Amino acid sequence: MLLLLVLPALCAIAQTAATTAYTQLGSYVVKANSISVDNFGNFYAVGDNQVVKFDRMGNKFQVYEEVKYGKIGAVDISNPMKIVVYYPDFMQAVLLDRFLAYFTTYNFFDLGYQNVTAVGMSSDGYLWFYDNLNFTLKKVDQTGKVQLQSQPVNQLINTVITPNFIMEKSGQVYVNDPAVGVLVFDNFGAYYKTIPIKGLQRFQIFQEQIVYFEEGKLKSYNPVTFDAKQISLPDTVGVKQAVIEKERIAILHADRVDFYKY
Repeated sequence: MLLLLVLPALCAIAQTAATTAYTQLGSYVVKANSISVDNFGNFYAVGDNQVVKFDRMGNKFQVYEEVKYGKIGAVDISNPMKIVVYYPDFMQAVLLDRFLAYFTTYNFFDLGYQNVTAVGMSSDGYLWFYDNLNFTLKKVDQTGKVQLQSQPVNQLINTVITPNFIMEKSGQVYVNDPAVGVLVFDNFGAYYKTIPIKGLQRFQIFQEQIVYFEEGKLKSYNPVTFDAKQISLPDTVGVKQAVIEKERIAILHADRVDFYKY
């Protein structure tokens, strides 16, 4: 299978007439619901109770597993040194180090919050989360002290959101609601705009673009130029999700994850 794609290190994703062949690096048997990739090219397959980390060559690296908090709702790997694993049923955010070893826990019930559906790590080591009761994006330390807080989002966009995913990248905070789109804030919590891509459960920011898997295709959207692209995949049968990084793609199936170089 061929790829209609060129990815210079400092350029945006672009389709081109030139073709690049995929070379499979390996395949690993795992039951996972999602896959993501960090800034160092490490991949993470996330199941109900488990996170499996692979290096950029597709070699299994570390495993984290915990069942006492219920199913994993989301994992934020935007800071590979402080990985956030969020359990929405128990409102527990577990922080792991780069070896997937336990670091600390945020218990939102103990911190006085009753409805938190999404969390993400901030670049300065605090935790972003969305408070669904007062409709605000907040940044807190481990004691629960609020460092930053947005204005009520329902007043800003005239609708109530229920985020499922939060990620900070390059000075912007992305708050995803599948029914509304991707809300963008600056790193001080000020609302900027809503990107009208709906129905997403997860996405990545790659070369300043939003990249997401939809309808069997890996797609990219440039929030500045509004250009939308499609990225051909080496395999399209039974694919649940795919993520991309420089010279590597990981493709998730129901029973395995395949790694390719391009």
